[in-house]
Amino acid sequence: MNTAIILAAGNSRRTRTINKIFYQVKGRPLIFYTILAFEKHPKIKKIILVSKVANFKKFTSLIKKYKFKKMAAVVEGGKKRQDSSFSGLKMAEKLGAKPGDLILFHNGCNPLVSWEEINKSVEAAKKFGAALICQKARDTVKEVKEGFVSRTVNREKIYLAQTPQTIEYTLAKRAFEKAYKEKFYGTDDVSLVERMGKKVKSIEGSPKNIKVTYPEDLELIRAQLK
Repeated sequence: MNTAIILAAGNSRRTRTINKIFYQVKGRPLIFYTILAFEKHPKIKKIILVSKVANFKKFTSLIKKYKFKKMAAVVEGGKKRQDSSFSGLKMAEKLGAKPGDLILFHNGCNPLVSWEEINKSVEAAKKFGAALICQKARDTVKEVKEGFVSRTVNREKIYLAQTPQTIEYTLAKRAFEKAYKEKFYGTDDVSLVERMGKKVKSIEGSPKNIKVTYPEDLELIRAQLK
């Protein structure tokens, strides 16, 4: 059983007054398109939505309105991304996740994830235990210290992490528990697996699969969905 955990508990600080999760595109909120991508994929059996309590009613209404049949639970997120991911993981356990099952952690504000990216992520994690979608750096990368360039980084080795990030259930559980025991917080999910010495398979995805972070990103999403 493969479960998608959609993370939608952020505060949208960098989009200022715009709540990006509910930003309207073609008459539907942005999160609709994110959920739909996993709802339609045959290899995903359940979806868990991680949200702020203040948005529970909105999400319940949205799920009912659009008849998302795979939505198994809406759970409360935490202070940081890792806390929200772990909240979803604990719910997956309650819903019967078992060894060999895959957990797909995905940003709620990445609505343009493709069928192929989800499929490749699942297949890679099934084979290697953990995988992530990433994008190869296209521009020259500079390391800057105190306002000055300190060196030019070889961009051939630089990839930008995106989602989904897919991890075998028992590996994910061990990775999160180890991180909390050692009071470690990572900026993404697979980093917790990396620090255990486990390899994470990288899958180059589409430049369209962006995370909405700034107001101008919303216009890019609107253009793509049109």
